[in-house]
Amino acid sequence: MGNEDAQYEEGKRSAALPNSRAGRYEAIIQRQIEAGILVCPETKKKLHVNDAGLLTTEDGSWSYRLANGGVPVLTADTRLLEEYAKSSETMNTKYTEKCLAKEQRLITRIRRHDYRTKASVLAANSVLEGLDNNAVCLSIGGGPTRANEMYINLNVGPFPNVDIVGDAHKLPYADGCVDAIHCEAVFEHLQNPTLAASEICRVLKQGGKAYVCTPFLQAYHGYPHHYQNFTLTGHVNLFEKSGLAVLTSGTCVGPIWVMRSMVSELIVHYAPHSIRRGLQAIWGGVSMLIAPLDIFLRDKPNSHIMASTTYLVAEKL
Repeated sequence: MGNEDAQYEEGKRSAALPNSRAGRYEAIIQRQIEAGILVCPETKKKLHVNDAGLLTTEDGSWSYRLANGGVPVLTADTRLLEEYAKSSETMNTKYTEKCLAKEQRLITRIRRHDYRTKASVLAANSVLEGLDNNAVCLSIGGGPTRANEMYINLNVGPFPNVDIVGDAHKLPYADGCVDAIHCEAVFEHLQNPTLAASEICRVLKQGGKAYVCTPFLQAYHGYPHHYQNFTLTGHVNLFEKSGLAVLTSGTCVGPIWVMRSMVSELIVHYAPHSIRRGLQAIWGGVSMLIAPLDIFLRDKPNSHIMASTTYLVAEKL
């Protein structure tokens, strides 16, 4: 999502986990339900598993199914989210095990290496500093990989490595219970980013932090929809208006990536079919050669004016 391959770039640090480790996250989800941390997204009331095997509120007014052998589907409009996931051919294709394995090939990793800034990597790690294994850490839009093993992945469909199916506009977490949030390449796909930012503010504990990375100069990439991109100023303003304090912000992926991806999109969508493959091969080689130039541009004070993505760290004071 967003920086189209950002989810896969995260795989450099934490690849899709094998099934043998899936039980760890199921156990975390179960503990969060029992503690009243994971709640009904509509009423924020506690949930429990009823005799029919559904997650339900104590008064029975809201019930939610479990998918894929135990993944809570915590959204009132399951039809809408199922249609969203099914209609996104690109998302479903990229999330298959075959494609995930292909993403790990050396040539693919080199070609898609985005030379993101060291500051953005440090910022992403900073939200987890000082937290222990009991901390509640949420990755909004997470899957099929994990930004860090501490994160629970929430996404709009039951894709590989998704622990909770839910909506960023109505997070299924109680007020003030989350210690850290990671959210990369998601906000451009949200119909109401203001509401989603407010939800992040609502669920964070006092002192809790969120790392958010969002596209600025990127072509349309719908999964299946793409509503907006953000300048660095607009990105910061969005989260300050939600009630959070922005501690740091800047460029994540720089100007050379913008040029590489935009020319690629130009070829894919507009080059005559007869020469398209040839142009893709030529530009693929050139693109790999010029990619390291971002090392010299990404940290410049004005890199954000042509950034592919920008980031921020926001804290709930």
